[in-house]
Amino acid sequence: MTVGADGRRSTLAFALGLARHPARPRRWAVGAYVEGLAGMRPRGEMHIRPGHYLGLSPLPGGITNVCLVTADRARLADPSGALDDVLRRDPQLRDRATAVRRISPVTALGPLAVDVSGTGLPGLVLAGDAAGFVDPMTGDGLRLALHGAWLAAGAVLAELETPGVEAWRRLAAARRQAFARKLRVNRLLRGMVARPTVVRVGAIGVRLVRACCAVSLASPGDEAFARRWSTS
Repeated sequence: MTVGADGRRSTLAFALGLARHPARPRRWAVGAYVEGLAGMRPRGEMHIRPGHYLGLSPLPGGITNVCLVTADRARLADPSGALDDVLRRDPQLRDRATAVRRISPVTALGPLAVDVSGTGLPGLVLAGDAAGFVDPMTGDGLRLALHGAWLAAGAVLAELETPGVEAWRRLAAARRQAFARKLRVNRLLRGMVARPTVVRVGAIGVRLVRACCAVSLASPGDEAFARRWSTS
């Protein structure tokens, strides 16, 4: 049994025609670790703007993981400049970023999203991000990858213990049950963020109906999943 666990750009999945980048939206990520970003709290932040969004993840020792996600591929010509420019110009972040200092190289990658038509073939299963990657603007990409790997392991063990139970078919069913609703919501958010008008209207909605927006983001943000596992 072969397990393809080689990530979002899985050589096996693309070579076998199981994976492709969707035509749209296509986004690229630019990220680095920084020190000196003021006002960070224990929870991460997601700043959604027309044309891009910026994720801020607090780490121990006053370090912040800063990640810019954009559909403007031209920004990749100068990834460091793109990251600095966003922090310097953003109206909500520029005052907090006056003392920011990068402590790591800037990394750029993309296109991010990968659609997968199947979770494997006879003798092969795709685990983790190799089985599909939806631009995780809700910050849950690692959880999906690990959960997907756990499902793949269960499918492989089932086939090894019971010949005739094809692991890739079993995995496809398990992923549908575990992720179908969540991935639909993530794809919806992915499409909405690509439309500047929707972003502006959404910003107004947050101000007017903050409680409803919090409930809407609880599902893609995995709050119920986190509470369930923290008490189990």
